Amino acid sequence: MTNRTQLTLVAFLIATGCAGETRSGDQDPHEEAGLIPNFSRLQEELFSNPGAQTNAWADYDGDGDLDLFVGFRNAPNRLYRNDQGSFVDVGLEAGLAAEEETRAAAWGDYDLDGDPDLYVGFAALGIDNRLYRNDEGSFTDVAGELGIGQSGTTRQPAFLDYDGDGDLDLFVAFRDRPNTLFRNDGTSFQNVTAESNIGDPRRTVGVAWFDMDNDGDLDAFTANQNGDEDGFFRNNGDGTFTDIARQLGMHQPGRAQDLGSVGTAVGDYDNDGDLDLFVASYGPDVLWENRGDGTFVNVAPGTPLAGDHHSVAADWGDINNDGWLDLYVDTFLSSEAEARDYLFIGGPEGFTEALPAEMLEHGASHGVRFADYDNDGDLDVALANNHAEGKHPLYRNDLVPELAIRSLVVAVINQAGNWARAGTKVTISRESDGFLSARLVDTGGGYSSQGVGPVHFGLPPGSGLVTLTISWFEDGQLHTMTVPEISLEELTSKWLFVRTEVR
Repeated sequence: MTNRTQLTLVAFLIATGCAGETRSGDQDPHEEAGLIPNFSRLQEELFSNPGAQTNAWADYDGDGDLDLFVGFRNAPNRLYRNDQGSFVDVGLEAGLAAEEETRAAAWGDYDLDGDPDLYVGFAALGIDNRLYRNDEGSFTDVAGELGIGQSGTTRQPAFLDYDGDGDLDLFVAFRDRPNTLFRNDGTSFQNVTAESNIGDPRRTVGVAWFDMDNDGDLDAFTANQNGDEDGFFRNNGDGTFTDIARQLGMHQPGRAQDLGSVGTAVGDYDNDGDLDLFVASYGPDVLWENRGDGTFVNVAPGTPLAGDHHSVAADWGDINNDGWLDLYVDTFLSSEAEARDYLFIGGPEGFTEALPAEMLEHGASHGVRFADYDNDGDLDVALANNHAEGKHPLYRNDLVPELAIRSLVVAVINQAGNWARAGTKVTISRESDGFLSARLVDTGGGYSSQGVGPVHFGLPPGSGLVTLTISWFEDGQLHTMTVPEISLEELTSKWLFVRTEVR
């Protein structure tokens, strides 16, 4: 059942452009056309610490720009506060500089007080994972008192509203024990793993939550390692889940012990309005194309995406603002500090490989996450490399200004103004040329990467007003809201906040 609700626009916020920054002057004409990405490293010394294993973006201090948490294997964790495009590590003073080996992190406003809280997962038994409550930029571990203090080899936490009651529940994927689902009851969490049937005992290292069957509620794809089959848990709408991966032909049977799925990335790669799934793998990578009827087909074979690179993490983002999603894929080889990464530029004819030289020199082996940290309209990217000689570089996208502003950034909030709509689908359309594309409000992915923030749309050349359609699940129903006749000129270099209300 679909309930159409009325839009409330809250504000047009965040003027962009960071003081003191300049763009390169003379550029190759292909770069101006957006065909060759142009990135530069930011604050190289600050982002040079080795052993980074997870990264996650959020505006933790509410100042209108995205900050970055990075977790390490052999050093205190860091929280990089974004001060108008320049970063400073405030992890120690904020209370987030844990020294235990950190494998995963996820932001989410679990208590609906208006600021994002942080879940941090560690690498070993005996060290309980932590949920840090954010109190005006100061963080306190409340995992024990909320009933979610557990330990294990954590790989992918995710905040999402699986039961549609308006608050964020918590799913935690483990490599060495069954996955866990905690239901948020407002003042505490309840472990509902057994009754929900989602406690996958296989060696899960990645998870993607999205609505795969268009019924409104969120389903969970689990990426499993060491030869284990993958899972796809359909949300039955009654608090239970059914694994239908075999039924869909998505279980990947017969893999050797050293093969398996790793990181996941959800995006509308073919601009048909539904959400597709890329799975980085030990073995050939997979692109599950959503057919729109609850079924998927692997379309990677025969394309540049079908490589067998020992891939770990991936993220979708339209880095050249041409209206088509591009894909960053990183790889892990224990013998190499800088194993080769891959950047695929998407378009109507498929994908073209185009990794900038800077990223060949300093890439990732674990987390990868796009975000427009400097609010200039194009997507930048944070990488995490856990090698003892690796780094965790932050790359600024130096897209020429006339292309950078050809974008729309949409922040979906609930009726109280909080970032609590993880899993919401946002679709953009333009009647003048038939342009259509969809995005997912982040529920985690990328292998130990995550972010709470707005969704980004690059737009192909053309003119005319655009329309947004917001779809989310609440109170047992799929709700949709339409935002018509949006003028991009009025929103250049700003976030468009959209308040979702059930009326």
